[in-house]
Amino acid sequence: MPGESDSKGALLDWLDVIAKLVGAAAVLIVALIANSFQSRLTGVSIQSQREQAESQLRANMFTSLIGPITGPQKDGQRISPDREELLAELLALNFNENFELKPLLEDASKMLTSNAGSTGSSPTANGPDPRESLWSLARRIAQRQKASIAREWSASKTHHEGCEFFTLTVDSRVGVPSEGPPCQLAIAFGQVVPLKSPDDNFTLQIALVRPDWKNQTVEVSAVPFLTKQVNPLESDTAYRFPLSWFDFPLTDNTLLPDGNRFAVYLRLISSDPQKLTVVVVWFPKGYFTPRERPLNYGEVQQLLGREQH
Repeated sequence: MPGESDSKGALLDWLDVIAKLVGAAAVLIVALIANSFQSRLTGVSIQSQREQAESQLRANMFTSLIGPITGPQKDGQRISPDREELLAELLALNFNENFELKPLLEDASKMLTSNAGSTGSSPTANGPDPRESLWSLARRIAQRQKASIAREWSASKTHHEGCEFFTLTVDSRVGVPSEGPPCQLAIAFGQVVPLKSPDDNFTLQIALVRPDWKNQTVEVSAVPFLTKQVNPLESDTAYRFPLSWFDFPLTDNTLLPDGNRFAVYLRLISSDPQKLTVVVVWFPKGYFTPRERPLNYGEVQQLLGREQH
């Protein structure tokens, strides 16, 4: 019938037009998405190039600086303790986020102690410990790194209710109170305390033992395990390590399987009166440190579609 044929023809025309519009729209949407993704990649690439250029500039600068500090050395001859101390301080202040500087700082510390002994002076009897300048530098760096991690927490919209930082204090002058602020705990040496990650997925079972008041170190026992287990299993990894001033959050930390990460650093230690404070740092979940990435962390998080302020 003519009417029915005309109706079918009109319908086919409309379907053809709609198909063409949908196809054009799909091409446009794909192009917009590709352009947005390319823009993000370009932004990250530019950020990476800028950081690489800055790193190269700093490396070149230190290549020029280290030579005059160390000076020409004969075979087997070491630089003087004060020169090694200066070198350690320069590297620590400028590269503390990127390099494991603990071996150099420990060696410089031993050199200063040895030099003080060879001159016949005793740090405990005749003034401050010769290592105090390096210890003070380490405290400054640790607090700087903690502030950097705190900024990452403030920029993250990830919902969490737990503590981002725990402060554990042992004070010989007072007893151990049963209650207190949830993120600030007064404990005794050898006391095992559970510290939950901010998302409550992992629990860190930690204890402080064997303080060395002279060398200002303490031994840490830490066992991270899934909170749903209630208690750690025999297969869970246990960490036991001496904690000194030269352990920094951004270079001395432990990454857990679910993306959580924690670090422990020394905040205060005093032999008279005997008091010690340790800080346990939880990183934003999925965070990776500057030494593990050539790119800006925030840019990469945005590229991956993770929420940021």
